[in-house]
Amino acid sequence: MDLPNELRLALDAALRGAGQAELRTTAAALSQRYRAGHGAADGPPEGVGYVRSSADATAYAAYRMPATYAAVSAAMGAISARLPGWTPGSLLDAGAGLGASLWAATEIWDDLGSAELIESEPAMLALGRQLATRSRHSALAAAVWRHANLTESWQTTRHDLVTATYVLGELPTAARDTLVDQLWAHSGHALLLVEPGTPQGWAIIRAARERLRAAGAVIVAPCPHQGACLLAADDWCHFAQRVSRSKAQRNAKGADRGYEDEKFAYVAVARTPGTSISARVLRRPLIRPGRIELALCAPEGTRREIVTRADRARWRMARDAEWGDALPDE
Repeated sequence: MDLPNELRLALDAALRGAGQAELRTTAAALSQRYRAGHGAADGPPEGVGYVRSSADATAYAAYRMPATYAAVSAAMGAISARLPGWTPGSLLDAGAGLGASLWAATEIWDDLGSAELIESEPAMLALGRQLATRSRHSALAAAVWRHANLTESWQTTRHDLVTATYVLGELPTAARDTLVDQLWAHSGHALLLVEPGTPQGWAIIRAARERLRAAGAVIVAPCPHQGACLLAADDWCHFAQRVSRSKAQRNAKGADRGYEDEKFAYVAVARTPGTSISARVLRRPLIRPGRIELALCAPEGTRREIVTRADRARWRMARDAEWGDALPDE
C-alpha cells in the first residue's frame, strides 16, 4: 500500500528541516514510551501523555502515522466490503492523533461530508491540522479539531462512523469500558476500534467486542458470525498491512527497507447487518506443492482447510486469497 500522494507530500513537508539524528532519537524514545505503556492498567507511564512536545509529534508523524494509516485503511476497506452502498456522511475520531483515520476514510468513502476529531495532546492537534491543510478533500480541509481528554467529560453529537484507533490501550483499564460505551452511543451506524496486533492488543479488542455485542451491536468485521469469539485463549486474531516508507520515514526508524508490515487487531460493528461471508483468512496462506493451506475463522470456529487442484473453483479462490480476506458464502 502506498500513502495517498497528498498525505505523502504533507508528511514530507512536516519532516523537512528536522535533524535526522534528533528525529531518530526522539522516535526511539517515543516508541519506548508506547511499548512500555500500552495496555498498562494505570495508563501512560509517569501519568503523562506519550507525546509531550512538537518534536514528539513530528517524530510520531515519521515513525507511526504511515503504519497507522495502513492498518485503519485496511479495516475500513473490510467495513466497506461488508456494507456495500453505505457511505458515512460524518466521522468522529476519538483520540485522533494526527488524523490518520480521517485521511483513510476520505480514500475509502470519497463522499464523506464532515469530520470531528478529538485529541488530548496539543502538539498532535497542531500538526494534525497542519497536515490536513494539504488535502483538497473538503472533509479534511474543514474538519473540526477539538482538545479533550477521553477519560474526562466530553460531549459531541452522533456521527455516522465513529473510530478509535490505537486509543484503548493507552487508557487506564477502568476507563476503557466507559469509552467503548460512549463511542457506541455516539455512533449513528458504525464503530471501528483498532489496536496493535499483539496478544495484548487483541485482548483489548476482544473485550470491547464482547461488550458491544452485549449492547446489541452487529459484528461487521472481521468476524463471519455474531456469536462469542471462538478463538482459543492462547491465540490472537490479528492481520497485517504492508505500507511503503519514504526516505525520511526510513531515517526516523533507522531502517533500510522501503516498506514495513503493520500488524493490527480490530473490530467493526454496526446497527444493521452487513453482507454475509463464509470465513475470514486468519493467517498468511501456506502454498505447498499441489496444495494451499488456509487458516480460517468460520461460524463454527477456527479451522484449517487444505485446498488441492482437484477442486478447481476452490483452488482459484485459495490461490488469490490473502491474509485478512473475507471468503464469500459458498
